Amino acid sequence: MAQLIPKDFIDNLLEKSNIVDIISNYIKLEKKGNDYWSRCPFHSEKTSSFSVSENKQFFYCFGCGAKGNSIGFIMDHSNKTYPEAIETIANFLSIEIPRDKEATKIYESKKVIQNSLGDTKKIFESNLKNSTKAISYLKQRNISGETAKLFGIGYAEDDFQSLNKKLINKYTEENLLNAGLIVKKNSNSYDKFRDRIMFPIHDTTGNIIAFGGRILNDDKEKPAAKYMNSPETSLFSKKRVLYNLHQAKKYKESKNFLYIVEGYMDVIALHQANIENVVATLGTAVTEENLTQCFKYTREIICCFDGDKAGEKAAWQGVENIMKVIKDGNVISFVFLPDNNDPDNIIEKGGKKLWEQHVEKKVSIEEFIYNKFSKESDLKTAVGKTQYIQKVETLLDKLQAKILKRILSDSLKDKVGAKYGPKQENVKSPSKFFSPKTTSPLQKSILILMHHPDINIEENLINDSRIENNTGVILLKSIISLIKENPDINMGRIIENFRDEKRNYNSLEKISRVPIADYEHPSKELHACIYLTIRNHLREKLKDIDPSKLKEYSAAQSEIREIEEKSKNF
Repeated sequence: MAQLIPKDFIDNLLEKSNIVDIISNYIKLEKKGNDYWSRCPFHSEKTSSFSVSENKQFFYCFGCGAKGNSIGFIMDHSNKTYPEAIETIANFLSIEIPRDKEATKIYESKKVIQNSLGDTKKIFESNLKNSTKAISYLKQRNISGETAKLFGIGYAEDDFQSLNKKLINKYTEENLLNAGLIVKKNSNSYDKFRDRIMFPIHDTTGNIIAFGGRILNDDKEKPAAKYMNSPETSLFSKKRVLYNLHQAKKYKESKNFLYIVEGYMDVIALHQANIENVVATLGTAVTEENLTQCFKYTREIICCFDGDKAGEKAAWQGVENIMKVIKDGNVISFVFLPDNNDPDNIIEKGGKKLWEQHVEKKVSIEEFIYNKFSKESDLKTAVGKTQYIQKVETLLDKLQAKILKRILSDSLKDKVGAKYGPKQENVKSPSKFFSPKTTSPLQKSILILMHHPDINIEENLINDSRIENNTGVILLKSIISLIKENPDINMGRIIENFRDEKRNYNSLEKISRVPIADYEHPSKELHACIYLTIRNHLREKLKDIDPSKLKEYSAAQSEIREIEEKSKNF
């Protein structure tokens, strides 16, 4: 869908929008000097390192390195897709998005699903008000009317054609099938959810994307799944969604930690006990996508599982999945509840106080790994210790957080008295600010141009035949052409124009993260970098010339000296 929105429309949208206004809808910004500042919404911090440049239409965090334009901010902050972020900005500016027939078809199809889910939610809520047994069930589970309203809880009637009857005049059978509301078998369609308490499932922005349903009573003669979710649709993928994240992320406590539990009822019971920073998986293990989403809003994730083998297995999957996701400074820990206990009945037994007593016994990721691997190997023997170390190294091999990786590795080996270990990576202590560096004069020239697109450039130098095939020079020329076509362009829009060119886009994103000096004459700095690029090219060429060929070798040296002399003018 992203490719189906005209590129010039996206560029025009960024031109008309103001990144400060867009981001101000999500976080509070304070102007200091020329830029706006805030605490970063993407990592936990005590001081403001998140900057927004109105001039460049670009944001950058000096703490974690997050950066981008207003589209990128909405994608990262609200977990939206590229086209959804464009749509958000367009709606903010009250601008209609032009679409071709195929794009319109896809867009309208998703809107129909969204609308049908919204109408179905109203039906389920109405059913609940008129169902004595459903209300009685919620009262038995100590769910108040206020809570039911907050979570949009409803009831699906014990009728195979309830939704078909009530929605037939507004939606087609295909619409309801696409929304996952009905099922078709042998040319007959019927409601997917019947005689169940219904829980609407939302995306992080609060849009309904699916439903979950719980049976009211277990019927041994007609056994049915206790919990049932909507099938996968164009809006819903259960491994990518956490129940209640759209609400939990708003609470102050969530910045410090978020609980992940295993069911809707657990979330609701904890919420009623004033524990509001809680979300639930949807019948799956804690996935990489779940963890990534949570770390956008919190510093620590506390996974709460039953203390049986199934709970331990689910927790271990969380450990394996966290390896590719966790960053230095993030924390994950685990709470294992007593057998036959879940958050719901712990709250019923002892309320918030009893819950917090269990949370105080949380297990760190280090303890959990040690407990598992130490049970699987005989640590009294050298062979057993070797097996233990091999398992530790295999697990941590996927860990991207370098500081955490080193500390975990050392600690887990020390626990078994093992002095052996592979040569550690030379990990530097974390600096106060994230500060990547350019690696070439050409990258520096691109950085200067993106920050100062209005500078004058000596085109004869850029078009020097000696560097015409250099990929960086080709990219630099593309940026120059773009600036000529759009004299008022800024860095945010420059990078956006290369989104479809993956290699160039990634290069520009990387370069944009580099802090830039406050040059008195940025134009001179840029030209000096180009001269250095030519000089470096000539030096490489010189290496391929046989010194015995005096005339050719001498000419190449003269060419280098000439370039060096010219560069002194800048």
